[in-house]
Amino acid sequence: MQRRQFLGTLGVAAAGTSVPSGLEATLASHAAESMTLAPSEWRRHFPALEQTLDGKPLVYLDTAATSLRPRQVIEAVADYDGRDNANPGASLHSLARRSAQIYDRARQTVAQFINAADASEIVFTRGTTEGLNLVASTWAAANLRPGDNLVIGLSEHASNMAPWQAVARRAGAEVRYFGIDDIGRPLLDDLAARLDARTKVVAFSHVSNVLGMVNPAREMSVRARGPGRIVVIDGAQSVPHFPVDVRALGCDFLAFSSHKMLGPMGIGVLWGK
Repeated sequence: MQRRQFLGTLGVAAAGTSVPSGLEATLASHAAESMTLAPSEWRRHFPALEQTLDGKPLVYLDTAATSLRPRQVIEAVADYDGRDNANPGASLHSLARRSAQIYDRARQTVAQFINAADASEIVFTRGTTEGLNLVASTWAAANLRPGDNLVIGLSEHASNMAPWQAVARRAGAEVRYFGIDDIGRPLLDDLAARLDARTKVVAFSHVSNVLGMVNPAREMSVRARGPGRIVVIDGAQSVPHFPVDVRALGCDFLAFSSHKMLGPMGIGVLWGK
């Protein structure tokens, strides 16, 4: 599946909703068409951009916070709600079985999208924040001991800072921060210097929500790895914008959200190997 086509259906997949065969063909057609569209022509795919404010066409510049939904995603979600909505269950009634099949296909699609080794590595959440909190409240809470430490970036978004601070406080562990240079790049030597035998978690963003810098996540993961230690990446700003291969990154967990990549609110993914 082409990336642009997938961005048109990710919200559907992540939410466990179906794409009717006719709509799937339409999405494929739009994917091919998108390669030649001028930016101004993209507007017609987004109902929100049909409105005017103060007599002028709406211009939306807040996609880093949440993206608008294209008509294709809105229609696909509505189709699921009108036709397939049920609690997924393979041994229940027809709609439940149909929903279970859609849910399983969604998990497989997302796994393929980020090159996970298996669909079972995909955990659906309510978003990046919940995914990061899930790792902090499960693995970290179970493995941190007094005197241990966690290492995170100084310029992290609150969603990738507060969970680690909270779990460290409860466990009696220390939070250490690696710095950035004058233009916002992570100081890799500083990262390495913060690590020791008691470091249990290293967490950082792939793309900085604060500065927009694309961090060298693969190199950071290599430097951060160690016995009994996990590497956690906030992928909220990277997965929507360029191909992400979780196996190539070398991390243990990666979290991202649907609503930042043309999908609906309230859906996210936590990948864990």
